[in-house]
This record gives sequence, C-alpha cells and structure tokens, in this order.
Amino acid sequence: MNVLCALFLGLLTVWDYPARHPVHQVLCDRFRTALRTNDAETRLDVCKKGVALLPDDPTWRYNLACSLAYAKDPEPALDELEKAIDLGFRDTGKIRQDADFRKIANLPRFKELLEYADSIRDRPVFTGPLAVACATGVAGKPLVLCSRNLAWDFDRGCFDAQMELRDAPGLPYSGLLYVNRDGGHSTLAMTNWPGLTAVGFDLEGRKRGMDLDFPNTAFPYPAIGNASRAMTQGPLWRSLPRALMTSEVRRLGLMQAFYLSNQFWVFPAAFDFPPLGTNGNVFASTTPYWLVSQGRSWSDQYYLRAALAVWRALKPPVRAEIVRRGLWAPVLQMLMRGALKTAPRPEDYFTAKANPSAFPPDGLDTARLAASAASLAVADLPPVAIVAQVSGLEPGGEDGWPELTYATPCAWAAVLRNASSRRTFLVTAAGGEDYRFAIVQDGNNAAQLTPLGKDVARVVIDRTRMTPTNHVDVAVYTRGKGTRWSAPSFASFAVVDADAPYSDPVLTPGLLPRSGDGTGPSAPGDPAQ
Repeated sequence: MNVLCALFLGLLTVWDYPARHPVHQVLCDRFRTALRTNDAETRLDVCKKGVALLPDDPTWRYNLACSLAYAKDPEPALDELEKAIDLGFRDTGKIRQDADFRKIANLPRFKELLEYADSIRDRPVFTGPLAVACATGVAGKPLVLCSRNLAWDFDRGCFDAQMELRDAPGLPYSGLLYVNRDGGHSTLAMTNWPGLTAVGFDLEGRKRGMDLDFPNTAFPYPAIGNASRAMTQGPLWRSLPRALMTSEVRRLGLMQAFYLSNQFWVFPAAFDFPPLGTNGNVFASTTPYWLVSQGRSWSDQYYLRAALAVWRALKPPVRAEIVRRGLWAPVLQMLMRGALKTAPRPEDYFTAKANPSAFPPDGLDTARLAASAASLAVADLPPVAIVAQVSGLEPGGEDGWPELTYATPCAWAAVLRNASSRRTFLVTAAGGEDYRFAIVQDGNNAAQLTPLGKDVARVVIDRTRMTPTNHVDVAVYTRGKGTRWSAPSFASFAVVDADAPYSDPVLTPGLLPRSGDGTGPSAPGDPAQ
C-alpha cells in the first residue's frame, strides 16, 4: 500500500479551509440533493469538484469512491478509496456495509483495502483536516496554536483547537481562556488575572488574518473574548455585531454554537449606537450570543473584567457545573443584565432597563453582580430559552425580499416589508418548564404583547409607529423547577425606509451597493475608533 500517499495529497493547510468552506457547503447541499433524487451524474460531478476544492479531505475522497463504484472499471473507485483511507477514513464497518460498494465488495483489492484500513486504524494522519497534534500548556501562560493544533469542523465551519492545559489550582482564573481578535488593539492586561490563559495563533495564522474580527475557533475550555474592530469604510459601515446580524448572518449558527459551548464575547457598538453614533440606534435586532458595549475601542474591556469577577465569585462546584453544561455565556448574560444600574429591581430584568441594544460604560452594580454570582447554586441554573417559532412572517415582501432575516434557536429577526399598517405574530417558546414574554425594546410604543397559554405570545405591531432606528425586541425567558429565570432570547422586528435619514443598506431594497465595489459586507474590519 502507498502509505505516503497522504503526504503528497496535502496541497492545503488548515488555514486555507475558512475561505473554501462556503463553497464546500454549497457542494454538500448539491450532493445531498443528488442522493435524494438518485442523480448519479450530478453526484459524481459534485464529488469531483469537492476533491478539487479540498484534495486532502477524506470524506470527499470517500464519496468520490462511492460514486465511481458503479462504473464498469472498478480501479478508479478503489484508488479513491485507498486515498480516503490514507487520509484518515478508516471506519471499516461503514466501508464494509456501504451499499455503494456492493458491486466491488468481492474483489480481492477491496478486501485488501479493508485489511489495510484495519491495520493502520491507530496510525497518525499526516495531512489534511484530521492531521492534528495537541498543544500543551500551563494555565496562566500564553498558548500559541499552529496549524497542527487546529482541526477543521466541517459541520460548524470553524477551527477546533486541540489543546490541553495543566491546571494551576492556586491561581483564581485557572481553566479560563482569553481570546483577543483585534490584533492586540484592545487587550486585557494579563498580569492582573493570575491563571487566565491567553490563546492566539502563530505567525502564519496572524499573517492570514485568522486572529481578526469574527470568532472562528472552538475551544475545549471556557473562554472570554473581544474584538474592538468595525467596518468603517464605504456605505456598509457597521460594527461587528451589526454585521453578524445583517451582512454576515451565515455566521450566526456558529455564534450560537459558541454561545452554548462556554464562549462569551464582547464587541463595541462603535458608530451604530449613541453617543458615538449620530444616527440613533441602527441595530435592527438583538441576540444573546454576545454583549455589545457602547462606544469605541476599549469599551469592551469593562465587561470582560465583569466576566472575570463572576468567574472568581462563583462557587467551584457551581462553576464546574456551568462549564459542564456549556452555560458560561448564558449565565453571564443573565447575571450582567440583572446587575445593570438601570435595573435595580427584580422586575426590571423583564424590561428595557435590563435589555439595551448596547450596554453603557460603567453600567454594572459590581457589588450586586458579585453577590448574585456568589449566591448562585447548581439548582438555580436555568435552561436556555429557545425561540421555537415566529409565525405571521411573509416569504416575500418589498421587491421580493423575504421578511425573515435570520432564525436561530435563541434569536429570530425580521424586517416588516408588507405595507399593512397592523401586523400580528405568534412567538412560541421552548426549552424549559415555565415561560415569560416581554417587550424590551420599543422606543415608539409600536407593539402590544398578549400571552396565550403557557408557551405562546401574540405580538401586534403598528408598523406606522416604527422607523429604521426604532426596532422592537420581544424577549423570551424560561426556567426549570426551582431555577432562576434564564437569560433572554429574542424575536426582533424592524422596518426599513430608503427615504429615512438612515436605513441599513444591507436590509433596504435599492440601497445595497453593487458587489465588487470594495464596500461589500465581507470587507475586513478596522480598529473601532
């Protein structure tokens, strides 16, 4: 067998995968459609394109082998199967049972390949997305990740850090990571936080810009992170969080995954919100997947320090249970909203006072925050509120644009494009035992909410009272038996108007610039100054 095959197939490094992943996703969709419709010709064509795109990916090689197995000549299929095995596809049970190989299963070479796959099952993979090595470090010491320490997660479209930290029990922030994604522009002073581990990429990763802007890495430890960056050039200027909710909504699924796997992110609002912004509140929606700080660069650090205060105040068994259940970010959202100076009473938690689009500087009652964290017990930890459905939206509206901007488990957003002045929606919640709904963003009193039974609320919106800088947020809360109320999840409703002083061009027909003019949604960020 050609055991060196994988070495020569490796034309890419893991740093190449982010740019190629969107095309990979399109090919995957076409491949699934071809399977469903039994379109053998398209299936084979897609697999060839997948291999050309990611020549060292074992799955595309394996799928190509399956597609070629129906041909008159079995050798091309067997060649691709051998390459897939060399690249790490060594599940002999799946290979043996795969119906695509029925025609070639009795060939001597096929049986030899099964024996070969068994014989190298535990052999390291030398190239491709499965060729990884664990980075090791000590809590409190910076850890640099290179391409060999990063697998690529094809399902979520992100790096998967392979790393292991030796605990430092005497240091209060041991076990917590800090990730900066603005090139060091707004970095925490690490000496102030003993045991906190800064994680970053090596020189090659930084040269490729993999350490900037939108989060892109899953970690095996809880993390806090920030990125004081914004898109400042051209008509599509916007903060990173507004980009995630408009021009970069394809990334929202990943941000939701990070939210539910112990990553807490803070981004400055920059010019999207007063006082720095002069257009009012130009956010059209809200998510719990990150926290937005009012202001420019460095405004995010205040809330990172608050997260560190919570980490230290939590009882160790409670902290361990939070991490085990992936609740670090939801618990921080819950505690910080409840500790805002603008929300001193428990009932304020369910109002605009605890749910701003951007959190103010020095906005927390830090003593109340620490006390709330310290008193938290395992039995208090709530489930995550899910927005299961928002009904009443129309698939096509103004200029054929759909009303739905995005739908994720903890955040939905819509632009009301139908000209009707009065709209009615039903918001359905899931995830817990009890539910509570509240209108927490509605500057022009455009919305009315009526609970309908246990897990549904009716929202009636007077569209004539809304403007592009006054959206409506409906917050959804849940709790389990004896727990606190959860962090809010959101259903957001906005309008656009090309004649208004400002209307987001990404959401407004007629205002979106033509692609290729250098001002597109994917333009890199700049320091949020």
